[in-house]
Amino acid sequence: MSGTIVEATVGARVMDSLVAGRLIDWAVGTGADEATRERFRRVIDEVAADLAGPDPSPVERMLAGTAALSWFALRVHEAHFVGGSTSGKGMTLAQAERGQRRLDRAHRRLLSTLRTLATVRRLAVPAVPINVARRQLDVADSCSHTIE
Repeated sequence: MSGTIVEATVGARVMDSLVAGRLIDWAVGTGADEATRERFRRVIDEVAADLAGPDPSPVERMLAGTAALSWFALRVHEAHFVGGSTSGKGMTLAQAERGQRRLDRAHRRLLSTLRTLATVRRLAVPAVPINVARRQLDVADSCSHTIE
């Protein structure tokens, strides 16, 4: 894969495309047709769009894309682990433990990215001024403040 050519257009995130392409190659293998690869690209893009929401900031869009790639990588690790464990040869204990560690790390990366995305969204909520008995309160989240 060292001679891979990546086409870039204005506004394209070349590294995201490269990483997605490598993950897709890993998932489908070298014999898959372009239609299969395109379906996987669309799935990654759909997951990213779902996570980004209707009007994402640039940071939210970037984190949603990273989370989509992490989600896809986790699914590929799961597929490889299940494929290896259910094959006719099975897995040695060392192979199973290595596969489980890969799954755990991929899962932690996904959760970390989702947690960061949630934090960015929570911090981006503007405070809404509310006047109560001639005193102004800035309320960012109606659940976090109680007015007595």
